[in-house]
Amino acid sequence: MKRSIFYFAAIGLLFFASCHRTPEERLQRAMMPLAKAYLDTCKVSYDSVRVDCVDTITELSYANLNIELLTNMEANYEMQYEEALVEDTAKAKYLRLYLGDIRRTIDDFQDLMETGDLKNTGVLLYMVTGVLSKGEEKENFMFLVRPDKKTLHTLDPFGNNLLYEEE
Repeated sequence: MKRSIFYFAAIGLLFFASCHRTPEERLQRAMMPLAKAYLDTCKVSYDSVRVDCVDTITELSYANLNIELLTNMEANYEMQYEEALVEDTAKAKYLRLYLGDIRRTIDDFQDLMETGDLKNTGVLLYMVTGVLSKGEEKENFMFLVRPDKKTLHTLDPFGNNLLYEEE
């Protein structure tokens, strides 16, 4: 009798443990409605969606992410600027202005990093990555979510620098 009670208790514990979700699984599950909202906002059709990973973005990693984005942007505009110098002086003038804005914004982020005031802990944003399926095709996606886990965030280094927002 004692063995059967112990046996059923062990099975019950194993069943309960297998149903228990880790904090990471709960976070991924909480991001599913946001993944669908993001894809709907982008007007992407899909048959199914899977959230694979939810990473945290700290203030420091946010600054690095913006610097990387701006550096890629700068390289792209630099090539366009070189071509425009030969072909179109009006376009070259505007591209030079864009390059100046990009350089100032990169410098601004680098200055913030050099002060040592940016935290490398805590959550400034969540970066959610996953895969959508449409028929046989699969496509990766990525989006950002505010710490409230309800609000999507668009990365715009020129318009909404989260490092300057009041807490």
